[in-house]
Amino acid sequence: MAMKTVLFLVLVARSAFSFLPTQESTKHGDFSHQSITERALYESAATFIWKYIDAGTGSTKQTSRSAVNATIEFFRGDRSSEAVFGRVVETIVWGNNKAQEMYANIPMRTMNAELIFAGNLLLQSMREQIIVLSQSPTPDWNNIRKLIGEYLFTLQMFYSNTNWVETHGNLTCSELGIRGRTLMPTAPPNVATCAGCPYSHPQIDKHSCQNNILVNGQYLTSGYLSTQGIPKPTGNNTAGMGKCSHGGKNDAFSAVNPIGGINKETSDSNLSPHFYLHHTAGEAAVDATMKFFVGEVTGLLDQIGPRLFGELIGLPVACKDCLKPGLSLAYVIDTSLSMSTDFEEIKTKVTETIQSALLENKTTPSDFILSTFSDPVSLNTIRNTTDGYEMISWIRNLKQEGGGDCPEYSFGGLLEALKIIKPGSCLFFYSDADPKDSQLERVILQIASQKDIHIAFLVKGTCNSGIPFYDRLENATKATCLKQSLDKGRRKRDANELVIHQPWKKLSSFQNPGQQRDPDSSLLSTLLPASAGVIGLVLVLAVLLRKRQISSEEKQTWTELNDRHHRVSQT
Repeated sequence: MAMKTVLFLVLVARSAFSFLPTQESTKHGDFSHQSITERALYESAATFIWKYIDAGTGSTKQTSRSAVNATIEFFRGDRSSEAVFGRVVETIVWGNNKAQEMYANIPMRTMNAELIFAGNLLLQSMREQIIVLSQSPTPDWNNIRKLIGEYLFTLQMFYSNTNWVETHGNLTCSELGIRGRTLMPTAPPNVATCAGCPYSHPQIDKHSCQNNILVNGQYLTSGYLSTQGIPKPTGNNTAGMGKCSHGGKNDAFSAVNPIGGINKETSDSNLSPHFYLHHTAGEAAVDATMKFFVGEVTGLLDQIGPRLFGELIGLPVACKDCLKPGLSLAYVIDTSLSMSTDFEEIKTKVTETIQSALLENKTTPSDFILSTFSDPVSLNTIRNTTDGYEMISWIRNLKQEGGGDCPEYSFGGLLEALKIIKPGSCLFFYSDADPKDSQLERVILQIASQKDIHIAFLVKGTCNSGIPFYDRLENATKATCLKQSLDKGRRKRDANELVIHQPWKKLSSFQNPGQQRDPDSSLLSTLLPASAGVIGLVLVLAVLLRKRQISSEEKQTWTELNDRHHRVSQT
């Protein structure tokens, strides 16, 4: 049974301010907010199904078409699950379209008028709010989905309204909406960003505005739109240069020097001067939307973990209970000196997890296993105990030693734990390096399969070998909910690389599943009050900063003010 397309129409102004809200409101075959969001959700669901529900049946190299078909096929014959997923898609699309209805004239929301820095701060704040609400004891999934739709509205706008696509094609912007990452700078107020272009309809059809942007590769810019209340700065009438217009027949600024525009929201040259890039922008928006859900490290799947993510998108998964009597709880930890960035944090969080298990659960595993490894192999150790507090003492007293080159004797440490672990148990592995003893892979797979061991690789690094040793083991050992995404800071061993570490949370395998609620409550009444102060502060500061050059000290102050206000709004 093919999955029915969600049709959720919202009445909005017909003038275009971004990708249009629904397929029915655009030229045939154009991307809309609805089509972008729906396709990204189907692809994200397929990724989740392949990783956590039907592990091993999919491939990261599957095409988007096969990904959509995989999701449709997954629901074949299961009308109940199909309906649940359909309501999830409908709710997120509703939030997407509601944001279009409410915020189309707010340039920070649409990334117009060069308020890109402000829009990026808004996305950072909303993304963090989505993560916090999802990790609450009783997440209100219905309203979180609506907030996600609102977030995606501005995220998708970036690709239709700025010059990112003109500079980078269909590549996504990995810095957008992620706190701690630096977005490409926006053109200063005194820098001309566009030249005028012949703007009659026949000329536009011949790509007359194709080369009108002056700052590609140097700055981000976006057009001024006459309906949004921010005047377009006066250009140089003699040279025909100045700030860009949004463009299109509904934008009066398209006739103001410099004449023309840059939006890519449709493939209709009457509405979009850069109509020929519409499908490139649409593909980039689909990819960015998908990465928001299931992107490596920064995606929601890695941020909130598979159990909560499954509840969010209507595909709940059964998590492995690692604390049942008769099971072992095993940790395999890299103690080489290269682990200095992660080592103390790993010790702290493993200790907290075991303490929580001992205090909160009436039953605990039958024994605890600690296997450590380094280089040379003589530094590898293996210990086991039935006393959880003795295990905590061992963890606290771990010291770093050995290493030097990147590969470590990690498979040796893993193999020793597998030899003594009880069948059906959980094993958590921490290392930032490839194995030096990769010849043990086959025997490890054999033992793990025979004993039905569930392995989660939490800090999973690489030595640039290009061989996915840990991915192969993880896919073969049914990690499912054991994978603690917040701990999975995948990184390469490179002293010059900036490593962004995500916050730690209790292992999802040890969490008590929360009750799902999905009330039909108001998006505004529930979600917006917490973020309204941040949004107002960002907008005011953004307008002020557009009036003058921003020094690095001023930027830092702005960031600190926003962070402080963000923290206050969450309390």
